[in-house]
Amino acid sequence: MLTDVLVLGMARTRNGLSIAGMTTEPDPITGLRWVRPIKASGQLTVDDVRYDDGAIVRLGDVVQLDLGEPQPEPPFVEQVVASWGQGPLPFIRELTDARRQAFFPKHIDPAPTEILGRQPLRSVCLIKPDSVEALFSFDEETQRFEARLMPRIGRLRSEDGVPVFDPYWRRWGQERMGEEEYLELDHDTLHGMVGEIFVVLALSPRGKPQVIGVHTVPGYQLTSDEDVL
Repeated sequence: MLTDVLVLGMARTRNGLSIAGMTTEPDPITGLRWVRPIKASGQLTVDDVRYDDGAIVRLGDVVQLDLGEPQPEPPFVEQVVASWGQGPLPFIRELTDARRQAFFPKHIDPAPTEILGRQPLRSVCLIKPDSVEALFSFDEETQRFEARLMPRIGRLRSEDGVPVFDPYWRRWGQERMGEEEYLELDHDTLHGMVGEIFVVLALSPRGKPQVIGVHTVPGYQLTSDEDVL
């Protein structure tokens, strides 16, 4: 069934890509239904999330997907098979800053422990951390770039940080680093640079928390988002 999906998360996997988003279908817990679209066979590729102008889907875009039957594999209950057409991904609209300001506070997950607890029931949620720090690092020897967030949600806090796979936030961090090999931003500094921060947390295939979406109000700007993947 053709369905409008607000893309809120994206991650590069070993074999391809993964995305997550919300539909307009109501959900008793999260307000709107989360989906993690997958192919019937194989992994999503960059071409699967490309528009007719060659650009890649951006977080906060509403796209149209042909969603089929759910394929829940607890805790990945949001999985649903999508039929990917031969043509470019249909773009519907994007979240303006005014829409962002209204949408994100309204759709904060009321029960993030259902994802972050020892026995997770679901695999993706939207949170607004009470505080958050950001780390970016680049190892010149291995040529490895790493991004992490240290969010605090009530009593929940990750001392080592949660790895970030959102390609747009990673690019933002790279642009802030310049030629430096390490950058750490505390909560106040980060808030002063990008405003209010909302985070999409998801479980990896191995069940580990990861950040697949960083959203700000207003939306943060990139010098360029070409070749983010």
